[in-house]
Parts: sequence; C-alpha cells; structure tokens
Amino acid sequence: MAKETLQDGKNLVAGWISTRQIPLVADTYYVGMLLEYAAASDAYQALASGPLAAIYNGDDGAVLASAGVRDCIVAGEIYEAGLVDASGDAITVTEDNRALYRAEGFYLKEA
Repeated sequence: MAKETLQDGKNLVAGWISTRQIPLVADTYYVGMLLEYAAASDAYQALASGPLAAIYNGDDGAVLASAGVRDCIVAGEIYEAGLVDASGDAITVTEDNRALYRAEGFYLKEA
C-alpha cells in the first residue's frame, strides 16, 4: 500500500503516524476532528476540555447513532491545516496548541 501524502490523502498525515481502531461515542465525525478520552463512557469523543488523545481519520462525516469503533491517529506528524472542530470547521492553531499537542505526541506541521 502506498504511503498517504498531503496531495493524495486526507490532508492530515504529514509523516509517520500511529493509528488504532478506537471506541467512539455516538456523534458525527470529521477527518481531522480532535478527540479526548472520556473515562465515564470508556470511549473517545470530541475534544472539549481534556488533553488531545486522538485525531479522527475514518470516513468523513461518519454518523454513529450508537457507540462504535473507527480508525484514529493516536500519535504522529500531522498537517495542522487538516485539523477540524466538532462541526467539521477548520481550527486556528495557536502556539499554545502546538506545545500542548506536542507534549501529547502529536507533532503539528505547517503546510
């Protein structure tokens, strides 16, 4: 299988990455959506207040009517322009975000 690049992939992968099939709460998911781990549900959900734990990398606009498992990036080099919020809108990345995400194993690259 060929390596995904910014030009022919999902505009998210910028180098090495580590992925896993992880449990997600019922919601709509967009490629590049930032996720946190919710201990109460033992699943991942849209980032609200916790540390960045994963980045959704499955089918764009996937709607889970109930909890399910999908492909997510759990560490690696990410194009920051590919990151989105829970509505699928591009986020503005600050230097604070870069420092926090780097400490959590996500190395953001500017496109």
